[in-house]
Amino acid sequence: MPHSLDGVIIHSQGSRILGTFWLADADSKRPTVLLLHGIPGVEKQTDLAYALREAGWNCLAIHYRGCWGSEGNYSLPGILDDIAAAVDYLCAHPRVDTDRLAAVGLSLGGWGVVMAGARDSRLRAIVSMNPLVDPTACPLDDKTSAGFASLLRGITPDEVKAQWMALTPLPQVAHQLTGKPTLLLTGDADTLFPPEHIRPLADAMPFAEWKRLLDANHTFDNHRRLAVQTVIDWLAHSFSPILQFSPSLTLRHPAESDHPRILAVLSEWWGGRDLSHLLPRLYFQHFSDTSLIVERDGELIAFLIGFASQSEPGAAYIHFVGVHPEQRKSGIARRLYEHFFEWARARGAREVHLITSPVNSGSIAFHKRMGFMASGPIPDYDGPGDDRVAFKKTI
Repeated sequence: MPHSLDGVIIHSQGSRILGTFWLADADSKRPTVLLLHGIPGVEKQTDLAYALREAGWNCLAIHYRGCWGSEGNYSLPGILDDIAAAVDYLCAHPRVDTDRLAAVGLSLGGWGVVMAGARDSRLRAIVSMNPLVDPTACPLDDKTSAGFASLLRGITPDEVKAQWMALTPLPQVAHQLTGKPTLLLTGDADTLFPPEHIRPLADAMPFAEWKRLLDANHTFDNHRRLAVQTVIDWLAHSFSPILQFSPSLTLRHPAESDHPRILAVLSEWWGGRDLSHLLPRLYFQHFSDTSLIVERDGELIAFLIGFASQSEPGAAYIHFVGVHPEQRKSGIARRLYEHFFEWARARGAREVHLITSPVNSGSIAFHKRMGFMASGPIPDYDGPGDDRVAFKKTI
């Protein structure tokens, strides 16, 4: 099915709330994000919604009761009912993969996704962006509460202030997210919820990943591209097939310190061949965030070195892949490739390229099974006598 953009109506507490549903181009169920704005919701993050769709995700953005055309009266704690109704809608939708359902929220929406994630096991991952952590630490003044109320239905400035102060501080529920992938994405230049406001939540959920954009403000409007890509990359990693493959495996990006460690196994893994010239240190310095390492209890199991093409925006390239000889035919290589494909799609790539030697029949067979199209041997591809087979796969 092609991309689509649909207006939807969801019923919450007897009222109809409005939503926009970005559906990915796919015939199968796709991972899906529920996207939540703050109060009153001027920044709706539609750039993130479109980018998610381009990366192969569905995205549903909703407007809570009493705001932006939705029926009913606005209530700050009432947004949790609206979130639950939206999750009900998504779980019943035929193109939603309920095993890969995440919620992303900004500001008050960031408070909402943590609260909802603590209550609802159907939400498998949480991204909280510059969230309200503890309302008692940042009470609203009269001007701000009046400004909010002027854009909302059925709530007075005094009610805004009172409901704000009565919201549950997130550190009280943070432990309920243990085991659920959670990202805190914050801006150090946020004057509304600065780092000292966020820290009690980060301390209460040591299992969460806290990414701080040094110069970003409250809505990330001065660093939108970086914020959007950070969210998409993190979601792709959190729902990586290899993470679902075995709880004993860990997946991470390599560091420069991994360079000698990988060089040390090349000869053993490749039957005594010296391939170290194919992996200079620069790959571990400048392509770390696009490459992957798989470990089991600290032991190196597999790695993939890849990158996005600088000359062809729609292409990504896999340079070198290795799997421990005892782990071959276990499915790890396939899972590693699938994760790279997810990452490449998230970066806007639509094709993945690679090469191998014409005599490497095992590699040629594997890549054909993975759906790559193979060229015939290309004479002198990498110089005199260095023939290669070129592969391309549409993702």
